Amino acid sequence: MAMVNVPVMVPEDRLSDFYSMYAAWLNGAVHVIAGNLEVAQGMSETSGAVSGSDLPHWTAADGDLAREVWSKLSQPAKRLVSILVDSPDEHVGGDELAERAGIPNGRQGVAGALGWPGRYCLAVGREYFWSWEDLDGSAPGYWLTPEVAELFRAARDES
Repeated sequence: MAMVNVPVMVPEDRLSDFYSMYAAWLNGAVHVIAGNLEVAQGMSETSGAVSGSDLPHWTAADGDLAREVWSKLSQPAKRLVSILVDSPDEHVGGDELAERAGIPNGRQGVAGALGWPGRYCLAVGREYFWSWEDLDGSAPGYWLTPEVAELFRAARDES
């Protein structure tokens, strides 16, 4: 699929909201039809970004699901996730993560690289396996919990 760079002006204090909304749209959780916002099944129109947060958290019993999701990841996504797997609970800024994983377009590239992994999580009935938050008022940071990092480390090492 061809990608097009679309510069968009976003209020500084809403940047993390924009990234969340964009990721939800990439994941197919939010659709725009004839100018009307349509929220995917199970999500309310007021819930904002969709991350499958109504779905179960990943647990130590989800090794098979982690292997299934890992097997579908693109090489850039595998590099990105490997960085997070190897440093559980370390909050890594989007631009730094993009640089370390060799993903073009900085934090926007990271958001894009996580689009399909988000879909894979929803397909196996789990919330996103990564966490993110606004680190400094201008950019998201990403991390994995130790339990999730161990699941995906095992999936990576077994592949």
